[in-house]
Amino acid sequence: MTPFERNSWIGRLIDQYEVKSLIGAGGMGVVYRARDTRLGRDVALKVLPEEFSQDHERVLRSEREARLLASLNHPNIAAIYDMKESGGNRCLVLEYVAGETLAERLRRGRLSMTEVLEFCRQIADALEAAHRAGIVHRDIKTANIKVTPEGVIKVLDFGLAKLLAAEATRTDLSDEPTLITQALPEQLLGTPAYMSPEQLRGGIVDRRTDVWAFGCVIYELLSGHRAFDGGNVPEIIASVLKTDPDWKALPEHTPAQVRGLVRRCLEKDPTLRLNDIAEVRVQLHLETEAAHDRVHAVPSDIAIRSLAVLPFVNASNNPEMDYLSEGLTESIIFSLSQLSELRVMARSTVFRFKDRSDEAQSIGSELGVGAVLTGRVLQRGEMLQISAELVDVKNGWQLWGDQYRRKSADLVSIEQEIANEISGKLRLKLTPEKESFLAKRYTENVAAYHLYLKGKFHWGKRTAEGLYRSIQYFREAIEQDPTYALAYGGLAEAYVPLGFYCHLAPTDALPKARAAAEKALAIDPELAEARAVIAAIKSSFDWDLAGAEKEARLAVQLDPKYPRARQTLAECLMVQRRFAEAMEEVKRGLDLDPLSLHMNAAVTMDCHFARRYEEAIEYGRRTVEMDANFFPGYFYLGLAYIGQRQYSEAVVALQRAAELSSNSTLMLAALASAFAFWGKTDEARGILHQLEELRHRKYVSQVSVAAIYAGLGEIDRALACLEEARRDRCSWLLRAVVTDPRLDRLRDEEQFHDLARNIGITN
Repeated sequence: MTPFERNSWIGRLIDQYEVKSLIGAGGMGVVYRARDTRLGRDVALKVLPEEFSQDHERVLRSEREARLLASLNHPNIAAIYDMKESGGNRCLVLEYVAGETLAERLRRGRLSMTEVLEFCRQIADALEAAHRAGIVHRDIKTANIKVTPEGVIKVLDFGLAKLLAAEATRTDLSDEPTLITQALPEQLLGTPAYMSPEQLRGGIVDRRTDVWAFGCVIYELLSGHRAFDGGNVPEIIASVLKTDPDWKALPEHTPAQVRGLVRRCLEKDPTLRLNDIAEVRVQLHLETEAAHDRVHAVPSDIAIRSLAVLPFVNASNNPEMDYLSEGLTESIIFSLSQLSELRVMARSTVFRFKDRSDEAQSIGSELGVGAVLTGRVLQRGEMLQISAELVDVKNGWQLWGDQYRRKSADLVSIEQEIANEISGKLRLKLTPEKESFLAKRYTENVAAYHLYLKGKFHWGKRTAEGLYRSIQYFREAIEQDPTYALAYGGLAEAYVPLGFYCHLAPTDALPKARAAAEKALAIDPELAEARAVIAAIKSSFDWDLAGAEKEARLAVQLDPKYPRARQTLAECLMVQRRFAEAMEEVKRGLDLDPLSLHMNAAVTMDCHFARRYEEAIEYGRRTVEMDANFFPGYFYLGLAYIGQRQYSEAVVALQRAAELSSNSTLMLAALASAFAFWGKTDEARGILHQLEELRHRKYVSQVSVAAIYAGLGEIDRALACLEEARRDRCSWLLRAVVTDPRLDRLRDEEQFHDLARNIGITN
């Protein structure tokens, strides 16, 4: 069947089955995804080779075998529903199984020991059921075994299975119906890397052939590579017949019983091999229980004090549910970060490793933590299935693992359970106050909690669109629960960057941020996020420097591990010209969250305003290397280049900032100032004209416009712009008057000193 012919089946209606798409093809046929129009379900439609359909004896035999296979009713075996004929081709109608094959799963990285044992136990269950029914699979391999999103194993493709010939009974196996087929060498049905020696030699094939193939599968799942391999088929066959697997490739923490089990499955002499897959299943069941006991009995000498919570995987295959997996991750990070005994990697650090949970141990080593938590979230209707695993980075041992199957309404309690269990498994001695904090729930309203998670999800994007959407969700959460302090805090944090990056006028954005923060603090006076917002507003909007510093220090005291509190305190110190203290605080914030784009950008900004330009450029370059689409990184890098008088580099960086921010007025004005100081007056005036047009519908920071006029040497117009910025309480005015190098040409003017005194700055 040619590729063209394969595709020509798409769109056909075979009885009630409408062919939708191609799934795959092999020697035993082509498989399509089809829709059962009568029962309203997806099925897998396997079209058998034409030569198969033209052999009358094979057709009769296949019908008998299909009836037998259809009698297999087991949760780990993909069911056969029907056999159809279309245009001279025979088609098997099979259960459609969502998910990925174990071969595909292995390409994403090794499995944990718990996963290997559980998956193999289910495979053994399936094979035992088939063997008892008189069927040998004969083609067990990782590509023929799927794991569903729910973690259920489905053994596929019994297309090579053969009913035992009644006349071929053997008395040395058991008193049960004997499982024997004949495999001719020239046919070589199956995959050589998983075929038993007797199968390759054309000998008698019985259930011990499946035991061998099962041994190949469990070896591959444990080690990450095949037990027998080579550059071509003859080399693979020679490896199976003559060599042993590399037993040293099995992980060091593989239990001795499992090692022995794999060796017994891969005995080349079938008389020495494990006789019955049931024995395998029993042994794996015992090992699974033993692994569970080991997981729940952490050795007393383990005392891990640092942790990374990797983003939980959204296993629902629905991007709309990303907020749920990311929100749960962030909530667990927030809860555990309150434990003074535990260093927890910040959100922005770990979220750079999204979709890489299979690399937990190597990521943990890179981050320098003792343990890594990974997890998966699957939603099916009103039910949530959450799995979590805690791994010791040093040796790869699983310290703890569990699954939670609850209604969506129980999401808050699941988060609390996971945080409590981890703290226990890490042997942290919690004070009563910390224990009560982990038990604290900010809302009992499930709808409000989900809306809050959606708000945080969009807030994390930090784009204007994302911030506006987050405000919508936070407001909806507050409507659901007017006592939800975190939702008010989120609302406050969303308005601050809208004002700071000039998406909204400060007189519009910052009073709304203040009102939300004050409401949050009225409900919970110890909410550090809200305290940090109040500090930022007192500094950049009220110009109350003493009050701002007091609030910022209180935020740090409430949550010493909150990077934004350190950043806010640094900004309060910066506008008081306490540059050394400011740099110390902002770098403490960066130490808490070293891979945070926003913290790296904050260090760049503060280095720039402290006139440490080379250092600012270093941090700025680091920021844009971390994410080439992060416009604040280019913004602060461009300002640093202006300070260093590297104007061509400044223009390049600020053009990129303008492009990535959809021509934000703040970015355009910064670009114009770079052109002005470079002597490119036409380009600078062109952007000035554009900004004048934009003022009719958008907020334009007059501090930034003043910097353009300063670069052009128009001192009076620059001073007039600063006075206008004072009237509209521009968020940039205070730091610009204190230290912005672009305004140095104005500092000898009396009007400039009057302005400084009016906003509370003294020489």
